[in-house]
Amino acid sequence: MAKASLLLNLDRAAPGAIAKARRQSPAGGPPPRVAPHEPAAVAVQTALTHGLKALLAVKSAAKKGDPEGVHKMRTSTRRLRSVLRTYSELLDSDWADALEEELKWVGHILGSARDLDVLLDRLTCEAEKEGVTAALEPLFERLRVRRESARKDVVAALDGARFGELCGRLTDAADRPHLRDDAWEACRTALPPLARDAWQRLKGRARDLSRNDHDEEFHEVRKRAKHVRYASEAVANALGPHAGREATRFAKKARKVQDILGTHQDATIARQEIANLADQFDEDHPFHRAASKMIARQEESARNARSRFFKIWAKLDDKKLRRWLKV
Repeated sequence: MAKASLLLNLDRAAPGAIAKARRQSPAGGPPPRVAPHEPAAVAVQTALTHGLKALLAVKSAAKKGDPEGVHKMRTSTRRLRSVLRTYSELLDSDWADALEEELKWVGHILGSARDLDVLLDRLTCEAEKEGVTAALEPLFERLRVRRESARKDVVAALDGARFGELCGRLTDAADRPHLRDDAWEACRTALPPLARDAWQRLKGRARDLSRNDHDEEFHEVRKRAKHVRYASEAVANALGPHAGREATRFAKKARKVQDILGTHQDATIARQEIANLADQFDEDHPFHRAASKMIARQEESARNARSRFFKIWAKLDDKKLRRWLKV
C-alpha cells in the first residue's frame, strides 16, 4: 500500500465527476453513477456525499420518534460505516476509524430504539394471533417504558453537540476525504477487490455453519452478509453497466441471506425477552402460561429460519454470481 496522501484535491483531479456527485446525489435511492475509468477517489466521495444526504434527510422524522424515520436513519449510519470499511484500503486508517467510531455511537442509540419498535410490533401481532394479549400486558408495558426511554435518548443525541460535530466531520469527509495514493487507480480495477474482501470474510464463516450452532454464530454470519450486501451496493454504481448489474444481483442475493437471518435473530431476541420476564411468575399465573405459548412460537420461527437459511445461502454461494469480483 502506498504511503497515505491526505487531503488530496479531488476538485482539481476530476472536476466534472465531483461536481456531478455533489449535484446529483439524491437523499433516496442509489448514488449517481461514476464512470469505470474515473479514479476510485470519485466513487469514495460520491458514496460519502450520498450517505450524508440520506442521513440528514431523515433526522427530523427520527427525532419525532417516527419508527420508519429511526429505521432509515439507523440504516444510513450503517451504510456510511460500510462505505468507510469497504473503502478502508483507500483511506487514511486513523481518520476513517475515528469517523466510523462516531457513526457507531449514534447507530447504537438509534438501534436501541429501532430494536424495541420491531420487538413490540412482532410480539403484539403474535399475541393477538394466540389470543394472549391481555395476559402479556406486563411484558408490553415493560417494553413500552424502555422504548420511550430509548426515544428520549435519540432526541438527546441528535440535539447534542456530539452529533452536530459528527455532521460537520461528515461534511468535511464528503468534501475532502483523507485518501491514500491508491485511491487514484481506476474504479474498474480498484473497486472489485474491495468487495471481494467482504465476501472472503463471509464465505468461510457461512460455509462452516451447521444447524446446531449457537445463535451467535448465525448472528455473526448475518452481520457479514449485510456488509457484503452494502459493499456490493457501494461499488456497483462505478463498475459500468455489465459489472454493475452483476454486483447489484449479488447484493440482492446477500440481502436475502441477511433477511432470513434477521428473522432468526428477531425470534431469538423475542424468546429471550419473554423468558426473562416469565421467570418472575409461577407456572399457574396467566402470564406464564401465555409466555410458554409465545416462547414455543419463537423457537419454531427460529428453527424454520435456520432451515431456510441453508437453501438461500446455496444460491448466494454460486461462483457464477462472483465473476464481477475478478479484475
